[in-house]
Amino acid sequence: MSANTSFVIPKELEAYRPILESTLEPVLLIQTTERKTSLWESKFGGNPYFPLTMEYPKTPKGHPLRLLAQINFADLPEPLPSFPPKGILQFYIDGSDDMLGLDIDGDLNQSGYRVLFHDNVIEGEEALLQNFSFLDQQDSDMFPVEAELALSFEPGFEPLSTGDFRSRETYAAILEELDGNDALEDAFYETFDSSGHRIGGYPFFIQGDPRDFGDFQESTTLLLQLDSDDDIMWGDVGVANFFISKEDLEKRDFSKVLYNWDCS
Repeated sequence: MSANTSFVIPKELEAYRPILESTLEPVLLIQTTERKTSLWESKFGGNPYFPLTMEYPKTPKGHPLRLLAQINFADLPEPLPSFPPKGILQFYIDGSDDMLGLDIDGDLNQSGYRVLFHDNVIEGEEALLQNFSFLDQQDSDMFPVEAELALSFEPGFEPLSTGDFRSRETYAAILEELDGNDALEDAFYETFDSSGHRIGGYPFFIQGDPRDFGDFQESTTLLLQLDSDDDIMWGDVGVANFFISKEDLEKRDFSKVLYNWDCS
């Protein structure tokens, strides 16, 4: 991915171009379409690709988790640095829990959520789980994805978002100039708004970056962000993020993924 025309700096921020360009990261913005999907497709909601040889993910009490999102890297228009070039990455959460599997202490034990990676994708449907009647249709009404959504992806680049825990230090020179400069302030916060669904790039938060607390500063890669929209609702118009360290991502080790969602 080449950072040439995908990010336009507003004239109010032109003096800070070197700072902004130093933070640019590739991102895949996600658009959704409500429709029935195949077991292999990238999707929010719906039924997962799942080999019959594997044990379906459950909570410690035995309740099956629900598929939140599935990314088939073969669907992406361009590979993202450090991300797998192929395979299927899945995100499951506990639909029976009002907290949707979130551990408020920020632990990475994945008891209420699970991140699974299928490196070698099976093409034959007969080798895949197809009967999902065991899933509890009476799961929490809070389950965020309200319809089965197929995904498409738009590549681009974006600067460090204002909500990211690194922004205070990185943007210190800009922040000092905001007081009393309405045009600069408006341009600053509009430019660094990373709301919406995305893979890579930078996160958006309602309450604040959970990496400000605990031992999560190495979890700098945004694996996935799901925002609220007409078909997805996190509590009171919130947003969810999944983070991983670059080292673990390159090792394809998804056992220590930080999951967070918050709302107003």
